[in-house]
Amino acid sequence: MTGKKPTRIKTQMATMTEDTITVRGVDLVDGLMGKIDAAALYYLEVMGRLPGEAENKLLNAMIVAIAEHGMMPSVIAARLTLMGAPESFQGAVASGLLGAGDVFVGPTSNVARLLQVEVAQLQGTPEEKAEQIVAAYGKAKRRIPGLGHPHHKIDPRSEKLLAMQSELGVSETHSKQMLAIQQAAIKSSGRHLTFNAVAAVGAIASDIGIDWRAVRGIGLIARTIGLIGHVLEEMKQPSSQAIWDLVLDNTDYSDPASD
Repeated sequence: MTGKKPTRIKTQMATMTEDTITVRGVDLVDGLMGKIDAAALYYLEVMGRLPGEAENKLLNAMIVAIAEHGMMPSVIAARLTLMGAPESFQGAVASGLLGAGDVFVGPTSNVARLLQVEVAQLQGTPEEKAEQIVAAYGKAKRRIPGLGHPHHKIDPRSEKLLAMQSELGVSETHSKQMLAIQQAAIKSSGRHLTFNAVAAVGAIASDIGIDWRAVRGIGLIARTIGLIGHVLEEMKQPSSQAIWDLVLDNTDYSDPASD
């Protein structure tokens, strides 16, 4: 024992007294409740300040854009989890959120990291930087996040978000850089690559100042909303048995001893 006092825990997030709750320096009850929406609260939590009107509109639009996309893997996971644990609403939602990785939802943060970290280390015009990124990813045989989509040749969500960003007069530095990367990737590959919703979210989130490490949180907020709806529907109108039956009907067993 050294006799030194334990290190004090420090935070700038929130605190409370017997009759107050303070979030990022703002009184929760009198300063926030009834005055801001959940998107603005997210921005306050991660940025330390409330968003401006344009930032808030974009953030709300981004959340709406990626909240729902039908029977995605995360939704299927949530519905099947509920089938096995019907008492655990939160467990079903959580199981869906666990699938928010580098393929679904999570690439928003990968796009933001590409722009905020990798591109920031390069020199040249946006077009020259784009060519360097495409060459580097090609050499490493890595897929550029935010490009391509199995269902949308033109992602309508991206088109709307980019149009909003321009109309609201928000800086488009990162968005234009990501579009330059898309064009360089198309030129290099010789095929169309969709500028998808996660590309737009990652780029626009970067343009409104959100740290790339927190950008995935936009997808988590959005997907939580969608999953809650799907889990409630599963309770009222179950589809998990049909999903399970479909898997069973299309599964072929092979005895390892016969190989």
